[in-house]
Amino acid sequence: MLDALVIGMGWMGGLHAATYSRLDGVRLVGVVEPDETRHAALAEEFGVPVHPRAEDALGGVDVVSVCVPDDRHAAAAVPALTAGARVLVEKPLAVTSADARRILRARPDPDALSVGHILRFDPRVVRCRELVRSGELGELWHVEVWRDTTRMVAAAPAQRTSVAWFLGIHDADLVRHVTGLSAARVSALGRSVFSPNIDVAYAGVEYDAGVVGSMENNWTLPDGRPNRALAGLRVVGSRGAAEIDLGHLDLSHTTGTGSVNLDSRNWPSREHYGVANIRTEIEEFVRAARDGGPTPVPGEEGLAAVQVVEAVHASIAAGGSPVEVERGA
Repeated sequence: MLDALVIGMGWMGGLHAATYSRLDGVRLVGVVEPDETRHAALAEEFGVPVHPRAEDALGGVDVVSVCVPDDRHAAAAVPALTAGARVLVEKPLAVTSADARRILRARPDPDALSVGHILRFDPRVVRCRELVRSGELGELWHVEVWRDTTRMVAAAPAQRTSVAWFLGIHDADLVRHVTGLSAARVSALGRSVFSPNIDVAYAGVEYDAGVVGSMENNWTLPDGRPNRALAGLRVVGSRGAAEIDLGHLDLSHTTGTGSVNLDSRNWPSREHYGVANIRTEIEEFVRAARDGGPTPVPGEEGLAAVQVVEAVHASIAAGGSPVEVERGA
């Protein structure tokens, strides 16, 4: 039996805790939430101790999910790794490559850390990767990736982070995972329209082997649209193309007063818990911890995505001038 701890009990932390509590061979033994006004409700919901500080709860824990805000990932992940736990850090691994490397250096071994790049566990992404990596598409020519959401999605995160860190990090990892290509150079433009951070980002990306592409991210779509996200990937080669629509809605709940469209694949509500990519991600993380196997998403992959988004921000700050993407740990 593995003992699990979740650090940070926002919406994502709640999904992690709910998943651990439903997995065989895992026992959720505690959660960490600094806001003590929420402790009673969390204790009632999950039936475990609620701690204000992670250091009070790390002793003897086998697996830890880090779900605190992005800029606090290193502060939470490093002590957990040092305590000997296997650690799953939600994406992005960090918001600077320096902090990402700090997390990597804290690993007692490379398999102690996994990064929560959830799209790697989507069955459509798995099949797309197989097509591309098998050579079915021939020589790769160009790749486009996009992730646009409604303003509602930005309500909380836009005050502390940019759309590139919150959404674009998915796409930076997605292209690398599916194609095996590393980004070499980025030319990007962006602007702030309703928050103190970048709300719109468009990047041209040069990859290895002369492959070119684009990455589009914004969270500016009106809240009234029926689907809160437009997202997808297109990989074009000499013998064909692979395309995925990732802005899906597969469950609609309609009443006499309106309709609610739900994504039950990536982000299921806990009330409609089912087979979903986040469950698969945590199952693979737990299996590796139990069996001593390789980590599902190595820390180096998380660092590579961070380096792409850093380059996007650097290019925006430079008025769109090309910026070389830093590579390697």
